[in-house]
Amino acid sequence: MVVRLHGFDWVIYAEHVMPAFASWLIDEDASAVYQLFEQTRCAREEQFLPEAMQRLRVWPRACAFLKTLPRGPHSRREYAKLCSADQFTALSDHYMYRHAPQLYQNSDAVRSIWGAIVEEYCLPWSHAMQQEEPVQETLGDATPGDVQGEEVRSELVSLLHAAGLGELAREVDEPDTQVERFDWEADEISDDLNDINTDDLDALADEEGGEGPLGGIEIGAHPNTLHLRGWLAGIAVRAMALFEYLACGRRCMPFGYESAEPFGAFIGYLTPDEVWQLAACLHDVKAPGQAEAEEDYLNFRLQYAGTADPSRLVDEVLPAHAAEFLQAVRTAAFQGLGLICSVE
Repeated sequence: MVVRLHGFDWVIYAEHVMPAFASWLIDEDASAVYQLFEQTRCAREEQFLPEAMQRLRVWPRACAFLKTLPRGPHSRREYAKLCSADQFTALSDHYMYRHAPQLYQNSDAVRSIWGAIVEEYCLPWSHAMQQEEPVQETLGDATPGDVQGEEVRSELVSLLHAAGLGELAREVDEPDTQVERFDWEADEISDDLNDINTDDLDALADEEGGEGPLGGIEIGAHPNTLHLRGWLAGIAVRAMALFEYLACGRRCMPFGYESAEPFGAFIGYLTPDEVWQLAACLHDVKAPGQAEAEEDYLNFRLQYAGTADPSRLVDEVLPAHAAEFLQAVRTAAFQGLGLICSVE
C-alpha cells in the first residue's frame, strides 16, 4: 500500500463541500452535492458504463441508501455534527471518542461521492502540477510564489465555474483574496517556512513520475508510516499524535475509510492550524539520509531474523521518506493549506 500526502484546501471543504452534504443528509436536498459530484472524475468515468451496469453507478446507490436513514431528532443532530467540518474534527479522535458522529452504517457509495468531490475541489497541488511551464512567461516579472498562486487560483476559478459555484469563483478570483496565515510567536519558524521554494513541490512530483490520479507526495509504503511515527515520537509527542491523525487512522473519516476503493482511500487529514503546529514542531529537524535509513532497516531485519526477542521495535527504525514528509508539511504550512493522506 502506497501512502501519499496531498495539500488540502480546508476553506473549500469546510465552507462548501460539507455544507452541501448537510443539505443532503438533513434537508434531503441533493442538488448542491450533485452539482459538485457531476464534475468529478468518478462521475465522468461512470458515463461510459454499459447499459446493463448502470444500476451499479455510485449516485443512484447513494440516493437509495440515504432514503433508508433514520430522520429523528437525535439522528438529525448527529448528521449536523457529521457535516460540520470543525465540530466533526473536534470529535473525530478514535482514542477519545468511541462513537464519533457517523451514519448508522457505512455506505461505500456515499464514501465514494465524498472522496470524488474532495479529489476534484480540495487538492490544489494536483491541479497545480497539471499547469504547463510557459505560464510563467506570460506573467512578466512575477516571482515563483506569485506564479504558483496565480496558477492555483486560475484552476480553482475554472473548476468552481464548472460546478456552478459562480459566487465562490468570484471571491477566489479577487486579487486581495489570500489564505489566512496563523500567528505564531516563534519568528525563526516563520523564517524557516519563508525559505521554502514552492518549485520544490514540483520537483518531488517529478521524482515520483506522476503516478496515481491524485498526484501528491509519496511517503512510502505502510511499514514506513511506523518508522515515521516512531521517529516523530522521539522529536515531540505532539508531532507523533498529529501524524497519527494524518496517516495512521487515529482520526475518523466522515464516511469511513477503505483502501481498496478508488475514491474511498483517504485515511486521515490535518487542518491548516494543525499543519502549522506540526511545522512548528519540526522547524529545525533534519531528515536522516536515505542510505542511512536503508541500512538501518536492513540491520533491523537481520536482527529480527536472528533472535526471537529483538532489542528494537519496527517503530524505532529510521524512516526512508522523512525528507518528503518534511517538505510536504512545510509546503502546506507555507501555503496555508491542510494535509490529507491517501492509501492506495
